[in-house]
Amino acid sequence: IQERLPNKYIETLSDKDRTDALRACLLVYILTATTIVPRQFQLEATLATLNGHDSVITAGTGCGKTLCLIIPMLLRPDTISMTISPLKRLQNTQV
Repeated sequence: IQERLPNKYIETLSDKDRTDALRACLLVYILTATTIVPRQFQLEATLATLNGHDSVITAGTGCGKTLCLIIPMLLRPDTISMTISPLKRLQNTQV
């Protein structure tokens, strides 16, 4: 797992955010049977949500945007977050 972590990014974080980021990495790594470690943009979005900030994620299909929604819910199950997705528009453009 060590060689797959975004270490340079994690080193820049405060102690609290570093702890949350490493917990997120460990959680995803274990739940995916050691196949996935969150990427930097996923950790950035996760930490934004955990710290009560908004984030906008623009990425292609299959890039891992859903993980940005799931990690905060797993780390802080007693919190609420809102996701706005242009799914109807996406469906129309891909048909």
